[in-house]
Amino acid sequence: MAANRLVAASAANLLIPVSGLLVSPFLSRELGPEGRGLYAALTLPIVVCGWLGTYGLQDALAFHVRRRRLSRPDAARVSLLAAVPLGLVAVLLLAALGLLVFDRAGDQRQQFVALTLLAPLHLVGNLVIGALTGAGDIGGVNLMKVLPAALRTTLMVVACVAFDLSAFWAALLFLTSTASGVLVGLPRLRRRAAPGGPGAAADRAERGDPDGPADRAAALDPAGPIPVRSLLRYSLACLPGVLAATASARLDQVVGLPLLGARELGFYAVAVSVAELPTVVATAARTVLLGGAADDDPASALRVARVAVPAAALGCALLAASAGLLVPRFFGADFAPATLPTVILCAGTVVFTCGQVYSALLLAHDEAARSSAALVAGSLTGVLLLVVLAPRGAVGAALASLIGYAVTAGIAARSVRRLPAVPSLRAVTVPYAADLRALPAWLAGARRGDPPGGDDAAGSPAAGTSGARR
Repeated sequence: MAANRLVAASAANLLIPVSGLLVSPFLSRELGPEGRGLYAALTLPIVVCGWLGTYGLQDALAFHVRRRRLSRPDAARVSLLAAVPLGLVAVLLLAALGLLVFDRAGDQRQQFVALTLLAPLHLVGNLVIGALTGAGDIGGVNLMKVLPAALRTTLMVVACVAFDLSAFWAALLFLTSTASGVLVGLPRLRRRAAPGGPGAAADRAERGDPDGPADRAAALDPAGPIPVRSLLRYSLACLPGVLAATASARLDQVVGLPLLGARELGFYAVAVSVAELPTVVATAARTVLLGGAADDDPASALRVARVAVPAAALGCALLAASAGLLVPRFFGADFAPATLPTVILCAGTVVFTCGQVYSALLLAHDEAARSSAALVAGSLTGVLLLVVLAPRGAVGAALASLIGYAVTAGIAARSVRRLPAVPSLRAVTVPYAADLRALPAWLAGARRGDPPGGDDAAGSPAAGTSGARR
């Protein structure tokens, strides 16, 4: 059941922002506000390039694997082959960015250029995550996110306690941890889907053989040429949305050093690390919806959407109410000015969740262009407001993000209302009484690790049981 998958994926993905929250106090005390801002400036451009540098191919892989147009082994090959030219372009673009962002004096520019060589690793990781998402392998997606998070948490905390850590070495530890996820996810993707795996029932129904023939595994992982043109066409349709979503999620921190200054950027980075905790719900909902829920069980997909938004809102309300105590206590008194940006970004996270859910629904129903249009409009709004509100420091950056998310969610909502599978906007935003009554059963099933349903468990040995990503 897709709702069970949402609960399990949300609980598992929670380790990622929790990891950031655990590490941030150590980093903040070790590096100070200016060092914390420099750390963000060294790492975020490379992380953002890992998302942006796929140029829509990540979502294209998810779509084609879900629609059985591309096998898992072929998706693995596409990920590795595409990472070569995409990685080269990423390194060159990042090096050019370093010339603009970092001062010529000192060694910050040279350190950043050295770190850019890790960008191809992040590209491969995101492409593999996209293919696993399309295969409905929620366990694999979670593992690729959780293992690096757990590894970097351990390494960072130990390094902060045992050594005199600099911003560069902290960034190096953070960026190299992604390798552990790739080492687990790539072999998993290369395995062919098992009969009865995610989406198997839908496939058998389409083939007119509900009992499942001997060759049904081939239906799940079709043999044949790689649909290069179709992949490129879908990637191009997603590209504007990918660029816009990346800009909305992290561009403020990428360009924040020259606009805000290292101190205000440090406050803003702390606020983001706290307020992004509830985004695990948006990430999990997007993964479930793009993983076949919208095709295999439309009613359950709508339930995932309308449960995700209030779940994120509840988490944000709790964080906003406790921010005045949480931020100074965990990050130190020097970071007390980050409290107000944290509260603003908590409101932004609720709106961001709406936008993510609406965007996933559009992508799942082959409306990539409409999703991209909403994301582009919101991103442009956020970037323009960031420049205008930069004199207000971290508070201005938080307000720019909030308004940008609102524009994206509003435009995407209008497009979602036109989908034949969505009876009303309320059906994907506000839970029904039956959803609330079923919540204890979903939570109990997620704790036990029960398979979410007959079609969800196979093809992924760890689906529903394995631990655990703006």
